[in-house]
Amino acid sequence: MDLKNCLTDILKNKFQKVKEAENSLLPSRLCYQENGLHKSTVFRFGHSSILEFFAASAELDDIETRFDPSRLCKCLVDTALESSMGKTDVFLRFIFGLLRERGTLEPDDPLFVYTKKLILEYILSYQAVGLFHCLREYDNQALLNEVKFFLKYRFSPISDFSQMHWTIMLQRTSNFEGIRDSFEMPVSARCDEKLIRQLAAIFKSKKAMLRFSNLTDKCCPALASILSTKESYLRELDLGFNSIRDEGVRELVEGLSDENCRLKTIRLQGCGLTEHSCEDLALVLRRSWKLRELDLSMNEIGDDGVRYLADGLRSPECQLETLRLSQCNIEEKGCSCLASALQQNSGSLKVLDLSVNMVGDKGNKELYIKCDISQLTKLEMYHCGLTVLSCHNIGEALKHETSSLVELNLSNNQLKDAGFALICEGIVSRCGITGRACVHLATVLCSLSQLYKGLTQKTDWQAVELRELDLSMNCLGDQGVREISAGLKNPCSHLRALNLSHCSLTDDCCAELASGLASKESILSELDLSGNDLQDKGVRKLCTGIRSPHCKLEKLSLRTCGLTSRSIQFLCAA
Repeated sequence: MDLKNCLTDILKNKFQKVKEAENSLLPSRLCYQENGLHKSTVFRFGHSSILEFFAASAELDDIETRFDPSRLCKCLVDTALESSMGKTDVFLRFIFGLLRERGTLEPDDPLFVYTKKLILEYILSYQAVGLFHCLREYDNQALLNEVKFFLKYRFSPISDFSQMHWTIMLQRTSNFEGIRDSFEMPVSARCDEKLIRQLAAIFKSKKAMLRFSNLTDKCCPALASILSTKESYLRELDLGFNSIRDEGVRELVEGLSDENCRLKTIRLQGCGLTEHSCEDLALVLRRSWKLRELDLSMNEIGDDGVRYLADGLRSPECQLETLRLSQCNIEEKGCSCLASALQQNSGSLKVLDLSVNMVGDKGNKELYIKCDISQLTKLEMYHCGLTVLSCHNIGEALKHETSSLVELNLSNNQLKDAGFALICEGIVSRCGITGRACVHLATVLCSLSQLYKGLTQKTDWQAVELRELDLSMNCLGDQGVREISAGLKNPCSHLRALNLSHCSLTDDCCAELASGLASKESILSELDLSGNDLQDKGVRKLCTGIRSPHCKLEKLSLRTCGLTSRSIQFLCAA
């Protein structure tokens, strides 16, 4: 009798005994204790899974002592594939689990490659599902790496299988894993106790959105255990506006610092944190090269907290890309510590938010002198106590040809016209700018077209790819708008959104705006003129531009502009 037939007989005998034992016991009992010979104690197990575990354990003992384990296990897999209704599924799953537990076979053994090929070959069958679960008993990441390879390179990592096989495999693995993109608790069930009951769902989620969930530090040990588990899919954790406090962060750090943690984003806005939390989080920054975003906004961490964070940011292991410290009571001293840290290690950081912190001109100077701000893609310094004294350093950073800064927010700072002349790009709402500064802005908006046409030599003005310009709440007046309207006709302009709300405008500037909108070079799709005294006369002028077939405008805001029903007629006709 050959090996395969021998195995078949073994399996039949074992499962017949399992069935007989199962039928002899009441189904409501898992284990019976009886008196045996010589006053010994005998246990009888009624649940089939227990009997199948013993059968698998005994079978593997025989395999390890008498046969080549890999070859014999292949025959077991073939037998399971031929059996109907999954009769051998549980038995074989125990076999694979015991192989891992005992270290009988290495991860690169041909058995596992053979099993993967069978799963793909019979991908639509019930048996393939059973084999997949068996394989995962040995390796809980089985076939997931191959699926990721397929998604990245779009061809099969295992020869002889088409894209169709891997597309189905992708769907199957997602179903087996029960992966969900985001977890969020219902409003009526937001508290520590309810969260702990949902840990299994969080474990299988890529994002856990838990802000405003009435949580405290009591839930943090459980969350830390998920973070430290290699099999967790959690990559983004939002705990904003909960009473986590320093004690909770200390618990979370245990999970965040674990080598198995793969979390990329953690948000802790408004969680009642102090500088002590920053001391713990600095440890994470020094150890975790996977963390990419840290949000500590609206916490009283102060300058001392930033000093602790700076110790972590200096580490070459730190690969943080986004750091948000808005409204954290940071002043000049804290900004100086942050600048020193970024001076040593700023290669990875792309987004920095220091909004609503009184860092002042001195803190801003430290930041711009010590580190290369032009390597950021986004810088938020809204309401930071800046004046014209800060603008020279900002302007110099923007002049760099290699600058990657695409979004700059300096709103609610006293920059005035002189400061704006040094910057001339970015989002500069409510900065005390008047029409006189628009001459400089017009130069920037028109410089690219002049260079493009070869009409002027290259100067210190650098052509920019400004996509959005917010000049709201500045006293530009009609003359200022006339100056910048010429920039709308730039044939190489990138400007798509222009906010001129509350800029002291009247109908006198509307003709120039209409001319810019009607230009075939203009790509402006959004214009906000709210809060200006345009009246119906101004809207009638604007409509001459809107009526043009070259006008690209998609959104026009005219709130509180002193309009009557006549403006509606003009707009409808346009």
